[in-house]
Amino acid sequence: MEDQEAKSNEKIEDLIAKRSYFELKTVLKDMLAYDIMETIRPLETGVQVILFRLLNKDTAAEVFSLLEHEEQENLLRQFGTDEIKQIIEEMDPDDRTDLFDELPDEMVKRLIRHLSPDERKIANRLLNYPEDSAGRLMTPEFIELRKDLTAEKALTRIQKIGLNKETIYYSYITDEKGMLIGIVSLKDLLLAPPDKPIEDFMETSFVSVNTFDDQEDVAKVLSQYDLNALPVKDKAEKLVGIITVDDVVDVIQEEAEEDFHKMAGIEAPEDPYFSTKFFTLGRKRALWLIILLVTSYLSSVVLKHYSQILQIVIPLAFFIPMLTGTCGNTGMQSATLIIRGLATGDIQLRDFFKVFSREILMGGFLGVILGVFSFVRAHFIDVNPFIGIAVGIAVFTSVIVANVIGTILPILLKKLKIDPAISAGPFISTIIDVTSLILYFEIAQIIFNIKI
Repeated sequence: MEDQEAKSNEKIEDLIAKRSYFELKTVLKDMLAYDIMETIRPLETGVQVILFRLLNKDTAAEVFSLLEHEEQENLLRQFGTDEIKQIIEEMDPDDRTDLFDELPDEMVKRLIRHLSPDERKIANRLLNYPEDSAGRLMTPEFIELRKDLTAEKALTRIQKIGLNKETIYYSYITDEKGMLIGIVSLKDLLLAPPDKPIEDFMETSFVSVNTFDDQEDVAKVLSQYDLNALPVKDKAEKLVGIITVDDVVDVIQEEAEEDFHKMAGIEAPEDPYFSTKFFTLGRKRALWLIILLVTSYLSSVVLKHYSQILQIVIPLAFFIPMLTGTCGNTGMQSATLIIRGLATGDIQLRDFFKVFSREILMGGFLGVILGVFSFVRAHFIDVNPFIGIAVGIAVFTSVIVANVIGTILPILLKKLKIDPAISAGPFISTIIDVTSLILYFEIAQIIFNIKI
């Protein structure tokens, strides 16, 4: 597969070098939009513009939609007015809105002026919805039918208007006020008797979302109900658009990348790695590292406070890395499970006490196993049995507490409407380090009868 792609790219580069544009147009005509995008991406902007001029308007708009926002902006600066009109007009409304979100305001205003009156009205309406909302994500290009149409007449209408719609697999039945009253699939229309009214076999039990719902919640609904498309209503409960599964795939990828960065203690960059400026990337990484550096200072404060214990029982210092590492890993495991459960909907805020009691038991189970292992390890390192006892009890207690912290923190952040993903990674490790050190020295202080 890779060899074929390499040969195809070499052929295109050779045709470009020879300026064999007629043959190049023939080659591009037989390629998929994604493959054309991958071919165009590494080329210079000037050459990209030439290749776009060889594509038909539908393919050009599709290829353009697949490019990164920075690449799209560079091309728009090179395109002529007619090319801009053609591509922006043919783009799907949701893809176009996504592009406008990333462009400077002045450029967006200029591009909107190039749109036809109908498309301009659609673009302005979508841009007025909050960022990351269902209204921004939806497309108004859906098939709307009246309930009194027969199956035959409905199919005729789909044939007439379906070419420019986002999907033809589902049609949405509305009343005279624009309220959604039913959904019918293309399969049901094809299999129904031609003269049968669609109100007799349309599906009246359906789920929908509001234009102001968060796009992450929309993704959950589509996933939970295994839908290909989801109707979107406005505040007046009128049908104004649909969200298709391909739009949600992009949302899931964006949210996953954002959570991944947060769990690693990094502010998520807006552009790809190589497109992000060095100092911009450095600033985003340094911000969290400074915060974590300041919070980790608490560990130094704890060690300084209990330094007398370490001076009296020096071997206790040998087990500090093991203690903090074990408890940090335990808390991370718990936090990751809870964050995933919250993200998928398996865990709801109302399940707090159920989850809490379950994780207390899990912490005790893991604490016993790890505490016994730590006791045995400490016994082999130091013959003093009280060292092993102190380490074993400290690990047992700290693992339970770490598990509880890893459970409570994501749920608490979710309750406060803060992304729970930031509770994982370095952030939670720092909190658990401080907590486990305090427990360790307090237990050692009791066992060795040390007063400070």
